[in-house]
Amino acid sequence: MWKKGLLVLIIGIGVYLGYLVFGEKKSNQPLKVYVIFQEDAGKILLETFKEKTAQPYDIIRMSSGEASYHLLTLGKTGIDVVLGGPADLHEQLKNKSKSLRYSSSSAGSILPKYKDTDGYWTGMYMGALAIGVNQTVWQRDPQLAALPLPQRYEDLLRPELKGKIEIPDPETSGTGYTLLASVAQQRGDSAAMDLMQALKKQSASMTFAGNTSAQHLAEGEVAAAVSFLSDQLRFKNSGYNISSFIPPQAGWEIGAVSILKGGNNPVAAKQLVDFMLSKEVQTDYMNTAFSFPVVPNIPVNPLLAPVKLENLLATYRFDLAAQQHEKLLNQWRAALE
Repeated sequence: MWKKGLLVLIIGIGVYLGYLVFGEKKSNQPLKVYVIFQEDAGKILLETFKEKTAQPYDIIRMSSGEASYHLLTLGKTGIDVVLGGPADLHEQLKNKSKSLRYSSSSAGSILPKYKDTDGYWTGMYMGALAIGVNQTVWQRDPQLAALPLPQRYEDLLRPELKGKIEIPDPETSGTGYTLLASVAQQRGDSAAMDLMQALKKQSASMTFAGNTSAQHLAEGEVAAAVSFLSDQLRFKNSGYNISSFIPPQAGWEIGAVSILKGGNNPVAAKQLVDFMLSKEVQTDYMNTAFSFPVVPNIPVNPLLAPVKLENLLATYRFDLAAQQHEKLLNQWRAALE
């Protein structure tokens, strides 16, 4: 009788050990990914990942503000990975215990300033805020043609530009929040609110997402816009007559990736992070995304060659932007009333 009991015990231990070893095999369920950059670029990357791993996926395009609302306010679960978006979003996820620590083996070559020291998020690319100008619209406008092109935020406040510029909404757009937070860190909250309110009054509209501002600029709906440089260069590369200027002490982003708690595919999520941080993908992506690489010795896209990164706000802190997120947005809302 004891032999039969011992056999059952051995089988039970075998099943348990088998689960530990094999229980995290690739799930047949789709890997669910929030993509915070351009959806077409996200699809290309995830299709390549699928070819290499046979892992199905669902892509959900979100602005940074949308993702923050869904994950932090609604507490939505079932999403595996947040791909892209400024690091302050990923810092918020970390601070609210929404993300998982994962130090990818592919992250070893990434410079320390581009990744979380605790291992909750890792940078994939770096981008700068820029003032974009549609040269065709500018030269055809009799009020603007004789004016110098705007190279500082204050230049956008000229009366001739009333209703001819656009900025993204800091509540819904990571680009807009980077603008607000970086100006606040440089000039103080009060001065930042004054500038942002003045820019809002100048704007034809406030866009839901930063890449929408760049799109409207390319299509000639406005003469100038504030967005990330990479979004402007995508359209410039497609033949649109856009010039870009990085304002003094401009804000910037680390576009990051992090794994969320509550996902159904933790193994595939880690594989996706490894894939995104590999030098091969980094090299290919940087060439098509018009962003600065976070991995050394990757050549930048030729359109980025003349960009002077010394114009950026070197002291910009993503952790502080994350900590002050609600405070700054509350001040922004109050100023709108």
